[in-house]
Amino acid sequence: MWNSGLSKACLALSVLILFMGFASPLALADYSTVEIDGRTWTTNDNFEPIGSPDAVHGGELRTNIPNFLPTLRRDGPNSNLTTITDIYSLTHEFLLSIHPETLEWLPRLASHWIIEEKEDHQVFWYRIDERARYSDGTPVTADDVVASYEHIVDPDIKDPMSANLYTEYYEKPIAHDDRVVSVKTKKKAWRTFLYFSASLAIYPAKQIRIPGDVYLDEFNWKMIPGSGPYELREDSIQQEISVTLYRRDDWWGRETRTSTGMYNFDKIQLIVVRDRELAFEKFKAGELDYYVVLRAQRWAEETGFEAIQKGWIQKRKVYNEQPQSFSGYMLNMREWPFDDKNVRMAFCYGYDRETLFEKLFFNQYEYLDSYYPGSRWGNPKNRKVRYNPRRAERFLDRAGYTQRDANGIRVHEETGKALSFTLEYGSASSTRIHQVVAEGLRKLGIEMKLELMDYNALMKKISERQFVLHSQAWRGILFPNPLTAWKSDLANEPYNNNISGFASEEVDRLMEQYDKSFDIEEQTRIMQEIDGLIFKEHPVALSWYAPFERILSWNRFGVPEKVLSRTGDSNNIWSMWWTTPEMQEKLTQAREKNGSLPLIPDVIDPWGVKERMESPEKASE
Repeated sequence: MWNSGLSKACLALSVLILFMGFASPLALADYSTVEIDGRTWTTNDNFEPIGSPDAVHGGELRTNIPNFLPTLRRDGPNSNLTTITDIYSLTHEFLLSIHPETLEWLPRLASHWIIEEKEDHQVFWYRIDERARYSDGTPVTADDVVASYEHIVDPDIKDPMSANLYTEYYEKPIAHDDRVVSVKTKKKAWRTFLYFSASLAIYPAKQIRIPGDVYLDEFNWKMIPGSGPYELREDSIQQEISVTLYRRDDWWGRETRTSTGMYNFDKIQLIVVRDRELAFEKFKAGELDYYVVLRAQRWAEETGFEAIQKGWIQKRKVYNEQPQSFSGYMLNMREWPFDDKNVRMAFCYGYDRETLFEKLFFNQYEYLDSYYPGSRWGNPKNRKVRYNPRRAERFLDRAGYTQRDANGIRVHEETGKALSFTLEYGSASSTRIHQVVAEGLRKLGIEMKLELMDYNALMKKISERQFVLHSQAWRGILFPNPLTAWKSDLANEPYNNNISGFASEEVDRLMEQYDKSFDIEEQTRIMQEIDGLIFKEHPVALSWYAPFERILSWNRFGVPEKVLSRTGDSNNIWSMWWTTPEMQEKLTQAREKNGSLPLIPDVIDPWGVKERMESPEKASE
C-alpha cells in the first residue's frame, strides 16, 4: 500500500509461508536421522535446491529504498522497518529455515536438531554446523545462541515486542559445549520451535554481551558481524544516499545445498529515492535495475514505451502464493476521536474505496474484508464494509456529531469540538490516494487534513503513539501470529505492532487457545473467530490487496523459471536472480543499434493462482 512501515513481526517468518495448505512445524517428514553422542539427531540433506542451477555469481544489482535508514540496528528504537529486515535477511542467519516450495525444515546455522517428544515437544536441541563463521572469521558457537537470547530480552534494548515474545515463551538456553545448545519452552505451543529456530537472529557473544544502553549507542551506525552471505563494509554507508551490501567470498555456507543458485550478485546497492515518480524515471534512465509497479494506472497506461516494446526492459506480472496481510488506516483507539467505536465505524463506511478502485486502480485489486485475506484464516462471515455515506452519517449521529459548523464540519453536540484531525504521512506518491479519501470524508462533515513529513520522523511518532490515524501496510506471513498485533498487553506500549491500541480479553483468551492447539482445523476455527472479533471493532479502516507482483527489469538478468519463489515477493530478486557480462553486452548492443531483444509473456502464473481466482470451482476442488 503506501508505507512499508513496521514489519519486525514478520521478520524471518515472511519466508516461512503457508498459503493453501499446512505443514506442522513439528512434522518430521522424510528427514534423515543420525546418532551422535547417544542422541538421535534430525537433519535434511536431500532437498531440492531453491535457486536455479543456471545461476552464476558476479555483477551488481541496483534498487531503490524510499528513505534512508534511521539506524543499522535490528533491535531497539527505530529498527522495526522493512528495509532493515531485508538487509538482515542477507547479513545474518537463523538456526534453521524452511523451504519455500516444500515447507521442509532446512539446516542453516544448525546442521541437526531434536524436538524432545518425551518432554511434550517443549525442549529443543540444536547442533551448530562446525563450518559456520561470522564475517570477522570467528566461529559460530552455542554460547552465541545463549547471548543472542540474553540480548533480545534485555529491557534496556527497548524492544518490548521481541522481548515479550522470548521471555513469555522460553527459558534461557543452555550451551552444553561449543556446538550443542538446548532451550526449554515455558508453554506448550506449536509455534515455539518455529520462532526459536527461524526468528532469533544469532550474533557473536563477544560483541553482543554488553548492556542494552551501550548496544543502542555503539551499534546505531555499526553492524554486528553476521554469518550470512552478505556484509556491510566500512564504505557501505553513504548517509542519505545509499547502502551497499557486498557478497562474501568467504561465506561459510556458499558450498551448502541451501545456497545453490542463490546469493549471486557481488554487490546490491540500495539507493535512496524518496519519491516513487522519481524512482520510475531513474529506472527508465537505467540508474536502477528493476522497478516494482505499485500503481495500477502506471501498469495499464505507462508501460508501453519503446524500451519495453523492443525487449530492453522486461515486463512481468507474477502471480504466486505470497501471503497477504492487512493494510489501511490504523485508527488510534486510545485517543479522540477514534476511542469512540461509532466514529471508527463512520470512518470505515466513509472510506471511499470504490472511487479509488475505479479512478486510480483500474479495478485490479480485491477488497479487504479480513485481517487474514486470501487464506483459510480469514472469517468468511465478516460483514462486507463498502462506501455507504448514509450509514456513516448514522454512526456520526450516534457519536453525538449532529451539528455542522460554518465550514460544514461536524461538531459534537455537547463539547462543540469539530471532527477535524490530521493525517501525517511519509510518501508523496500516496498523496493522491489520501486526497480521494479526504474528499469522501469531507462530504460527511469529517475534515482529514494532510501533512507530508519526513518518513523517519513520522515512524518515530507512530511508534511513540503520537498520532490520530496512520496509513500502513504489512507483508503477509505464513503462520499468523495475532499476538504481535492484537495482544492487550501491547496496546499502550510503544514500539510494537499493536498500532491502533486494540485490547480484548476475549481475543487474548482465543490467542492462548490458538497457540496451544496442534490441530490445524481447530487453529483455523480459532483464527477465524479472532478475525471476526477484531473486525467488529474496526481498529483499522481496511483497504485492498493484490495476489501478484508487477515487475519491470532491464533485460540483463538471468531469471528462475518461475521468476519468484512460490511464497516470496519482489525481494526474491536480491537472492535468486543473476547477471553476466554477456547479458549486459547483449542489452548494450541492442540499445546502441536500436535493435530488439526477444519478448516474454507479461503474465506469469506458475502455480495457477490467477486461474483459481477466475475459476472458483477449481479452488474448492
